[in-house]
Amino acid sequence: MDTGASESLVDPRLVKQLGLREEDRRWIVGIGTKPRQVSSVSITGAAVGRCSLTRFSAGIMDLTNLRIGIHLILGINAFRGYRLQFDFDKGTFHLLSDQ
Repeated sequence: MDTGASESLVDPRLVKQLGLREEDRRWIVGIGTKPRQVSSVSITGAAVGRCSLTRFSAGIMDLTNLRIGIHLILGINAFRGYRLQFDFDKGTFHLLSDQ
């Protein structure tokens, strides 16, 4: 999860592994980077703990340069219908339903 990311990102190897189809292209901008156009996919059936996420889009980007072994970055767009509550002292977060 990246609380500063407005859009989610997925590594192309995970896209291939899950058999996701590329959809449209979109522009993304990172801190200190130039805007770049990337393909995107729709992700359905994802969950965080017991909380099912509604369909969300993710830009396809090679994430290996982050060197932390992640294949998916959940941006705020993945949490539609939820509020995120962080407890930094405990190192936990909670998803609270907006409904």
